[in-house]
Amino acid sequence: MNATGTTTLRTVLESYPYTSGVIDGTYASPKLQFDFIETKPIIKAFAPMANEQAYDLAEMAIVTFIQALAQGKAVSLLPVMLLSRFHHASIVKAATGPIAAPGDLNGKKIGVRSYTQTTGVWVRGILYGEYGVDLDAVTNVTTEGGHIKEYVEPPNVVRVPADSAFDAMLVAGEIDAWISGPRPPDADIVPLVENADAVANAWFDRVGAFPINHMLTIRTALLDEQPWIAREIFDLLKANKAAYLDDLRAREPANADERFRKRLLEAGRDPLPFGVEPLRRSLDLVIDYALAQKLIPRRYTAEDLFDPRVRDLV
Repeated sequence: MNATGTTTLRTVLESYPYTSGVIDGTYASPKLQFDFIETKPIIKAFAPMANEQAYDLAEMAIVTFIQALAQGKAVSLLPVMLLSRFHHASIVKAATGPIAAPGDLNGKKIGVRSYTQTTGVWVRGILYGEYGVDLDAVTNVTTEGGHIKEYVEPPNVVRVPADSAFDAMLVAGEIDAWISGPRPPDADIVPLVENADAVANAWFDRVGAFPINHMLTIRTALLDEQPWIAREIFDLLKANKAAYLDDLRAREPANADERFRKRLLEAGRDPLPFGVEPLRRSLDLVIDYALAQKLIPRRYTAEDLFDPRVRDLV
C-alpha cells in the first residue's frame, strides 16, 4: 500500500471488450491502482506467474493453473473466465492426406506447440470423448515444453526442433493432424471436423460446458495479506462485463465468438460466467480431460481449484 492508501498491483491482463474498461480506468477502485505489464503474446506471462509469482495479478491458461495447483505453487485462482473459445475448428489435416475423419487418428501423429497447451487439451478431450480416439496410442509431436517446470511429459510426447513448421510437416505427411488453433483453410490444409462451428454449437448445447482457455490468478501471498483485494477486482471486472453485454445486446456481433455470446444472451444465459457454480460444469470437464491426458496426478473438484476466501464471489 502506498502513501495515498491505495494498493498497486503489478498486472498482466489481455485487453478484451469486457476487460478494456478496467485497463483504461473506466472502471476503477479508490483502493487499487494497476501497473499493467504489457506482455505479448499473453502466454509469456503464464510461466513466470505460475513458477515465480512474478506479478500480483495475471491471466493464466486454466490447464497451467491446474498443473500449478498440483505442484503446490503459491498462486490462487479467481472465478473469472477471461477467454473461452470453441476448439472443434482448432485441429486441421492435409487436404489430400489419408485422414478423412477424427476417428482415423488412432495410432497417428498430432502436431501441437506444447502438450500442456490448453487448446490442445480441449481438442484431445473432444477427440476421445466425441470420436473415440485412443489418446494413449497417439504420438504428440511438440516444439516446446509446458509452463510448469516440474511436469514430466508422458512417453507419447516427442519433441522436434523449435523452428519446425507444422504446416509443412502436415503437407509432407510427417504428422497426420495439427492442433493449430483457429486459422483460415487453404488449398493444402483444411479443418479435420467438417462444419466445425455447427458441430461446436451442438456440442455446447448437449454438454453445457464453456471451453475455458484463460482465467485470472492472484499471488496467494497477496491474498493472505489483503484478502479484500479479490472482491474488489472481481467487482471491477463484473461491472466491465455487464457493460459489454449490454452493448452486445444492442448491436450486431463482430465475430463468431460474439455471435455465440449473443445467442446465449437471447436465450437468457450468461455467455461470460463468473463464480464457482456457473463455471462448475466447464471446470469439471477440463479437469477430467487433464487427468485423462496425464497432465495432473489426481482428479480435483471445482472447489479444489479455489481458495475458500474467493469461493463466494458471485
